[in-house]
Amino acid sequence: MRRSFPFFLAALLALILSPTAILAQTLGDSRVVTPIGAPGFPEGIATRGNRFYVSGPAAFGQPLGSAYVRAYDIKTGAFEANYPITITNPLAGMSAASCAAFGPDGKLYVVEPFVGVIRMDLNPGNTQSVYAAFTPSGPSLLNDLAFDDAGNLYVTDSFQATIFRVPAGGGTPTVWFTDSRLAGDPNVPFGVNGIRFDENYENVYVSVTAENGTLDGVIYRLPLANPTAANLDEFFRYPFFPSFQLAGPDGIAFGRSGKLYVALAGTSQISVLRPDGTEEARYSGPAANPGGSPDPMPWANPANIAFDNHTGSLLVTNHASLVPFDPNLFCVFSVYVNDKREPLP
Repeated sequence: MRRSFPFFLAALLALILSPTAILAQTLGDSRVVTPIGAPGFPEGIATRGNRFYVSGPAAFGQPLGSAYVRAYDIKTGAFEANYPITITNPLAGMSAASCAAFGPDGKLYVVEPFVGVIRMDLNPGNTQSVYAAFTPSGPSLLNDLAFDDAGNLYVTDSFQATIFRVPAGGGTPTVWFTDSRLAGDPNVPFGVNGIRFDENYENVYVSVTAENGTLDGVIYRLPLANPTAANLDEFFRYPFFPSFQLAGPDGIAFGRSGKLYVALAGTSQISVLRPDGTEEARYSGPAANPGGSPDPMPWANPANIAFDNHTGSLLVTNHASLVPFDPNLFCVFSVYVNDKREPLP
């Protein structure tokens, strides 16, 4: 049956003004996308097609064989597949998985801190190989990873104030850049952490979770072509004093807008930085729970960020590592930012 134009206009106006539509368009609104079951401590997150992938546990003391990658439907949050990480280091006596990223070849690359970087071919099965083995000479915590446009892989080491580079195709990692400004503080020994490239692969951006001597969080920028100490540029600083709050920047991600989104694990917030290095917004929880639950989900130490291009939202892992243990806190939540992911692999 044909509807009149006034009826169509009224229906459209009702949709635009509905509470649901308004809520969906409010910047900073968040909701739980999916819980993450045991062993929890989710850290890495990456999207591809109609799925997002979560890696963990990012925690010490987890038994051998506990590391995982799990796949979820990006539109519904429904669990779809589990991919256990089968490559372990028996000498370490435990397993872990921090960050994950898809490479130019479509395979998933995951940091297993006690092994190195593991390449996972998820389709049609779960074929795994060591892409880069690390044999550090001292305390080490391999953390985040990102590919440049030539296929080289860059890996941060939070305990060694170092960024390593792995040649395209895999092999022996070499020190690409190290500097004392990337070191963590003795009280909070997490230095260089998240890593991403800008749109044109001209600059590398890294987060330092707790700067040595100040406990400030810092975002640094470094040119890819000339990574010298003189060219390490402070992009943004999150002061510890006078509020005595450890912002603790962790994972970072660029939107197509050029804005840099920063997960603040210490204050459980998402910081939005403009391309000029000023802060535009600071979002915080809690996240609405699905199914009409009256109890919202606290943001608890968000660790890493990926984009849901279907909704213009961030997908964020609730790491819950700095709060009293509560397995119900392990989840992925979304934050509406009206942005999409950067055109990087």
